[in-house]
Amino acid sequence: SSTPSQPLRSSKLSTFEMEGLGEPEEILMYFSNAGSLEPPRPYKPTKLQYQNAGDGVFVITLNDPKRLNCMSLNLVQEVTLLVEHAKRDERCKIIVWTGAGRAFSAGGNFTDTSSTVPEEVFEGYIQEGLAVQPPDVSLAGTTREMIKFPKISISAINGTTIGGGINLGLLWQDLAFVGEDVTFRYPFGELGLVPELGSSVLLPRVVGLTRAKQLMQYGSEFTAQQALQWGLCTEVVPSKEVLPKAVEAAKKMAKMPQFALRESKRLLQKDLVAAIDSITQEELETLRNCIASPETRKAMMALMMKTSKNSSKL
Repeated sequence: SSTPSQPLRSSKLSTFEMEGLGEPEEILMYFSNAGSLEPPRPYKPTKLQYQNAGDGVFVITLNDPKRLNCMSLNLVQEVTLLVEHAKRDERCKIIVWTGAGRAFSAGGNFTDTSSTVPEEVFEGYIQEGLAVQPPDVSLAGTTREMIKFPKISISAINGTTIGGGINLGLLWQDLAFVGEDVTFRYPFGELGLVPELGSSVLLPRVVGLTRAKQLMQYGSEFTAQQALQWGLCTEVVPSKEVLPKAVEAAKKMAKMPQFALRESKRLLQKDLVAAIDSITQEELETLRNCIASPETRKAMMALMMKTSKNSSKL
């Protein structure tokens, strides 16, 4: 188990600043390619923030607002480190995810391969089975880690949510609170991509097969209210209240007996936990094949040209 991390005095609080949040903390790295790190090494996240909300609740903020908190290699590797840290942090009973700025997450970023996570550390997480050898374009490793995460995880979806951001914000979570103005869209069909982050099974499991095909393949946009009607989220609230509401729910659950809560989660998800490695492996192999295909390359190139002209989209 970890000891309390040191606050980062120089860091700014997330854009969705909330009274009662502690300053962003360093997290601990537990593995390298030589084995377990004894003692664990501190690491200052550059694309995430980990803040103590008190009463056993910690807020994780996706913190790359200029790029709409897209899932770059750096951000995804930090999620891997942070989930393991939160699992071991004895102060942490419940985690709450949100996004900095006007987005929750605009989904995958296949172009930025830079990372501040030490390479030898991430190799250690791969050796421990907590991550997948790059390029993990479908976030197979991170998905496995979150589906098997024993503690309760809640999202506070505050803005733009696209593609893989939907999966992180809705499908990975135990509870999801959504701002009333939020819209969601999977652009996979037009980009020549396929379901990832476990969504090939998680989405139809919640909304049904026909609607999952409509959302994933046809690419229909859907609203916060539709997400609520279809069982994808817990509650829709005024956008300014989404993080306080999620933290309030987290603090309520943090007062409950944690062993029983985690056992309840384990029982409810045991079939999913048993299958998630093979589900995500097939998603990974399929997505790699798609990205290598000429049709997808052409679609992705067109998107990159479009976004370079207008960086405010996707």
